Amino acid sequence: MRSTAALAALLVPVLLTGAACSKESDRAADRTTASASPSADATGTTTGTTTGPAGTASFPTYGPQDYSYHLEVLCYCPQVGTVEVVVRDGEVTEATSLDGPTAGRAAPDFARLTIDEIIAMANDPQVAKAKVDWPDGQDHPSSVMLDRIAQAVDDEVTYTIKDVVVGTD
Repeated sequence: MRSTAALAALLVPVLLTGAACSKESDRAADRTTASASPSADATGTTTGTTTGPAGTASFPTYGPQDYSYHLEVLCYCPQVGTVEVVVRDGEVTEATSLDGPTAGRAAPDFARLTIDEIIAMANDPQVAKAKVDWPDGQDHPSSVMLDRIAQAVDDEVTYTIKDVVVGTD
């Protein structure tokens, strides 16, 4: 009896923590304003929001090769706050945490992503579910929520893309 109580005391905080983290991704992904399937307009810009099995939509790549942007990653992973990502010639050259517990430090690999790499994950047919918010007239998504494995816990991740600045410094 004593070992059962001790095991329960250890497992309850772990399970509650996992449940809270997976729900954060769901809440962030639900902050979308459009509900239509994505469609390309005359300029090739994709609009709307899609939810469903990944790989069922084909989102276009992001054209610019030199830009910077702010990325927030919500997942069951170390929280790094907002990351400033600098991309040159289509490759990440810098990724620095701007706030949170690691402010001023180089961001970990999971936050060193180009916008194209995030779009590619939404297009990947191996991902169980993708929810993409792509505002009208914008040439990149503002958020991408991925559920990598159906019926699994703690594999969800949400990428929020903000403050994109195209050009070189």
